[in-house]
Amino acid sequence: MLQRLCLLLFFLMTSLSGIAAQPRGGIGEASAIAVLRVGVLPDRGYSWDQIRTDTTLTFEPADSLRPAQASRYWLKLTVLNRRRYAETCQLTLAPGLDNTLFYFDENTRAWRTQRAGQAVATDSQRLKGILRLRLPVHATTLYVLMNLDRRAALPAAICLGVKLEKEAVAREADLFYSTAWAVSLTALLLLLLTNLPTYVRYRDRSTLFYLCSQVGAALYVTAFRGYFKVLWPAPVFSQLVLADGRSYAYTLNNVAMHLSVVLMLVGFGQMTRAYLLLPARLPRLDAALRYALGGYVGFTVVVGAVNLSGFYLNQYTLLYDNLLVLGVVGLLLAIGVVAYRRQLPLARPFLLSNVLPLVCILGIAAYHVFVGFDNNGNQLLPDLAILAHALCFSVALSIRSQSLQQTLLAKEREADHLALDIRQQELRHREIVLKNQHIQTVLLALQRRQQAREQHAQQLSEDIQQHQATNQELQEQLEANQRELASTTLYVQQKNALLAELKQQIQELSAQRPGQQKELAGIKSILQSNLHLDEDWGKFKLHFEQVHPRFFEELQARYPALTSNEQRLYCYFHIHLATKEIAALLNIDPASVRRAKTRLFKKIAAADLAAGRTPSPETPGELTADE
Repeated sequence: MLQRLCLLLFFLMTSLSGIAAQPRGGIGEASAIAVLRVGVLPDRGYSWDQIRTDTTLTFEPADSLRPAQASRYWLKLTVLNRRRYAETCQLTLAPGLDNTLFYFDENTRAWRTQRAGQAVATDSQRLKGILRLRLPVHATTLYVLMNLDRRAALPAAICLGVKLEKEAVAREADLFYSTAWAVSLTALLLLLLTNLPTYVRYRDRSTLFYLCSQVGAALYVTAFRGYFKVLWPAPVFSQLVLADGRSYAYTLNNVAMHLSVVLMLVGFGQMTRAYLLLPARLPRLDAALRYALGGYVGFTVVVGAVNLSGFYLNQYTLLYDNLLVLGVVGLLLAIGVVAYRRQLPLARPFLLSNVLPLVCILGIAAYHVFVGFDNNGNQLLPDLAILAHALCFSVALSIRSQSLQQTLLAKEREADHLALDIRQQELRHREIVLKNQHIQTVLLALQRRQQAREQHAQQLSEDIQQHQATNQELQEQLEANQRELASTTLYVQQKNALLAELKQQIQELSAQRPGQQKELAGIKSILQSNLHLDEDWGKFKLHFEQVHPRFFEELQARYPALTSNEQRLYCYFHIHLATKEIAALLNIDPASVRRAKTRLFKKIAAADLAAGRTPSPETPGELTADE
């Protein structure tokens, strides 16, 4: 379908171009009306009566005007109508800033005036600066007052141009292009109204930006043909006159032109991004497109601001403007080709729908770049490009809408399945509302309880502070007991070491004095008994239980088969005394301590295994590290 539509638009373009290229009027139309003589007189404050009646004023032939000599010039035109009847004509002068025509009306037998030009706020013509008059059969004299507005940028010399043509020929061309504009605008409006319900129903971003581009297209064809000059001939923001006599003015029509191009390009670009899902599928090209659109919008805003400020910049920036348009359109075509080659969804209808309109837009931009900008809206290529894009992409959106409809049907089926769940949730919601009411009642009661608890918590806080003070005292007492336990252990160790030394010395004396062995044996017996006194052990045990409460009770309950000496030995192991320190406390050699330790833990392991308990982590292998 898209291929047939593209072929139809191609044949339409060629046929309309042929019609537009056909000559209008007969061969002798141009020679029937002629300008015989042009005289120029710098204005020195002359009145109209002086110009008409003062024979001393001389109009000299000239082909240019010099703003430095005068800001206003009078022209005296001698024109000839070779026909046998009066002819309505159009007079166009260059420069065409502000020109006032004085001509004699044969019907009323009086002089009439008419004012037109780019700087004239009352000139509401599509092509500003045209002066209409009716020429009698014979030769006649016309006067024109040319005002070179000082607000315009003027060169040192301005070429003078005079063009006189039949109004019927100009009206024929104007009617042709006006009809083309009306057809284009009607087609755009119909397509806009056709696709608007689609957007309202699906809220599709592609359709939204398509509508945006169609609004921009409608503004473009209207501004391209100059119809905004008819609606708003004023204000004139900036003016320019070139040396060849061409005059330009920046008006609301130019503002609409810039705005329309921005809307179209942004609409095309955003529509492409949404249609092909470029951010997810082609992120690099998407970034390039965003930067290109942003650059063009920024360029247009700057140019428009300068033109609105009073300096006419369009003449210098139109080339770059069209080059930027060429770049953006070329990028859009490249994106379509890349998407098609990568076989992205809906890439084929997108490419087919955009090839012809984008090529037409490329043709418009290329014409402006390589041929010129002055066409007075007398081109069909913009209409064909806009209609091609509107029709082709409308079909592409129709294909996308069908895809969306299929997706919508699937969603509707899901919605039917979810409907029952929603009803159940509604019932559940009602139940929850009732429960919430009950919970609110309970919460009120809980708040009252909370207040009571807060009061109780305050009382507990006071009690905790008091307990903390008590715990602090107990902690200080525990630390004192630990110091006492360490001191007692050291004392017992030092005492036993001293007694062992005395015992050794007595043995040496006994060997040296055999006669005194009986007395020395008594002393030795006393020392040996002091080494095994339980008073020191009792004192040590008292301090140990203060540091480790219920230690011996729990040890006795866990291992009832342990003797008192084994409990004493286990106690020393528990506080991690070294083997030499234990040997000094028990007054035995270290090897005996190691053997006693091995027997003790074997006995403990056997008791744990018999009771089905996990063996004690304090194994002999772990406790020998301090030897």
